[in-house]
This record gives sequence, structure tokens and C-alpha cells, in this order.
Amino acid sequence: MRKTFTTTAAIAIMAAMPLMAQNSAEININANDIEVAGKYELGYRFDYDGRSSRNYVHASYLYSGDSHTKGDSLGEIGYLATGTLGDLTRLRFGIGVKMALSDSYVALPLGVGVTYRVPVEWPVKIGAEIYAAPNPLVFSDGKSYSAYRIGVESNVIPNASVYAGYRNIDLKYEDNRKNFNDGWYAGIRFYF
Repeated sequence: MRKTFTTTAAIAIMAAMPLMAQNSAEININANDIEVAGKYELGYRFDYDGRSSRNYVHASYLYSGDSHTKGDSLGEIGYLATGTLGDLTRLRFGIGVKMALSDSYVALPLGVGVTYRVPVEWPVKIGAEIYAAPNPLVFSDGKSYSAYRIGVESNVIPNASVYAGYRNIDLKYEDNRKNFNDGWYAGIRFYF
């Protein structure tokens, strides 16, 4: 009886873990572009000193109607590890790697990011990230990859937020450097 209860409890906890995770789906747009993305939390951990860490797998698809490269679509899939440092619980740092795919272009950029939770009554976060891949991490017709984003996000309800930001993505091909996407955007994100 006790073994059955323990097994049932363990299965129930494992089944509920994705419900307790910080998974998300989002869409953002501007006059020429649309991006859809998703993030799945792989794990959450607290250290003995109060610091926390989260690990994510994320994927995105960006259609750029104003692209100056060979293609107008960019797909990305990656891994991101985030955590807090000491008493700086409002500040989260991240280190990641992703694969970026476009027409005859493949890159494996490495990146860093930071998110700051603003100490106001309404939940607001400010964030930035930068990813880069030099020639050894770019394949096919590519030579290098660089991208950065900055943005602000506010939770309108506990499981949804609105956000706005600026992104710049450069895909350098063997012939010359081209800007894939550069501009402001706004979007919504749902948490589940």
C-alpha cells in the first residue's frame, strides 16, 4: 500500500512539473516582419545560498519582409541557462547557444543575456541579449553571425505579458555582409 502511494505521488508530481514550469509561446510583429517563438523550461533549481537557476530550450521563426540577405526566413533553436548572482535576485544572467538557419546559411552562435525586474508595483522587466558566431561556427555560404535585442516587458495578467523591443540580426555571407533584420517590434507572450 505504501509503495503504491509513493509511486502514485511521484507520478503525479512528475506529471505536474510542466504545469509549474515557466513555459511560454509568443508572437511579435512590426510593419514588415512577424516572429513566432516558444520556450520550454527543462529544470529549476535553488542553491543553498538562495540563488536560483533555470534551463530552457527555445525555438523561433522570423519572417523578415525587409531582409537584405538571400532569404527572408530565419529559424533558430537553442539552449539557455539562466541564474541569479548572490543577493541580486532582481537581476538574471543567461548564457546560451543556438543554431540559426536561413537560405544556404547555418550558424552556431554563442550568447549572453541579462534581465532586470524593475522594483515597481506593476511587474516590469527590462532585458538585453547578444549572440555572435565567428567564421569557425558558421557553415554553408556564411562567414559570421551577430545579433542583439533590447526590450521591455510587462505582465498584464499573471499568465500573459505585452512587450516591445529593438532587434538587429546580421548574417554575413561569403560575398558581403548583409543585414537580415533591423527594427522595432511589439508582441504578446503567454505563459503556461
